[in-house]
Formats: sequence, structure tokens, C-alpha cells
Amino acid sequence: MATLRIYDLRQHVLALDLRDLLRLLAPRSLEANWTVSTVKSSKPGHEWFEATGDGGEQLEKLAQDDAQLSGSDLAALAEETQQVIWGEFVGSGPTQSDKTWVTIRAVDSTFYEIDTDDETVLSKISSTYSDVRTGEAAITSWLADSSRE
Repeated sequence: MATLRIYDLRQHVLALDLRDLLRLLAPRSLEANWTVSTVKSSKPGHEWFEATGDGGEQLEKLAQDDAQLSGSDLAALAEETQQVIWGEFVGSGPTQSDKTWVTIRAVDSTFYEIDTDDETVLSKISSTYSDVRTGEAAITSWLADSSRE
């Protein structure tokens, strides 16, 4: 699976959010089934999901249960979310719920990470954003720092 990280900034803040990625990947993102979850820490018992706005509060509740929802429901919540700071969104096809199509991971408001084998997704990301870097490996756990303990 290929991993891309998007670092684009606008006025010193990340220039994109979940809603932008879902729009970019439409119509497939709207047809997909999604699992909303926390980003796990390498320290047992530590994990994060943080988002702001009305939609962000709802997403945060869903992430605590690794909730599944439709692409259209996720897109609606994303539109009401100001910013996803931490969070993981795993999309699978409507008929292949056991096969991951794409994983979108928000990492500490620093970058978005995209994991996928879908060449169309990789091409859209690379051609839309200017500061896209290839990740050595997906962030599957995040080191806990002392400020979050």
C-alpha cells in the first residue's frame, strides 16, 4: 500500500481538511463505507481523536466506538466540522466491506496521511496538492509525548 502525506499550508495552517479530501475523491468517497476511529499511540491506553465544530463533536463520539457510516453521512458530518486534528477514516467499497480502499489519517493538524493502492487516488492527491511527500510507512501508532499524558 502506498502512503502519501499532504503538508500544504495556507497562512501557516494546514490548507485542507477531511471535507476537502472527501470532495476530491467523490463520487467513490460518497459510495464507500467508512469506519471512524482514533489514532493509536505506541503507549498502551493512549489514543486520540480530536475535531472541532458540531460535526467534529459527533465524529469524536463515533470514533470512540470505531463506528461505521456511509460516505454520504461522513461527508455531511465533515461539512459541519471546522477541523479534524487527530482522526482516522478507513473507507471500503460498498460491496467489499472487508477490503480497504483508502485510509485517511489526520495527524496533529500537521499533515494528512493517505494510504491506498488506488492509482486514481494517488494521482488526484499528487496533482491537487503542492507539498505531497511519500511516507516510508503509514503511521499506525503515534508516540505519546509528555504533554498529552
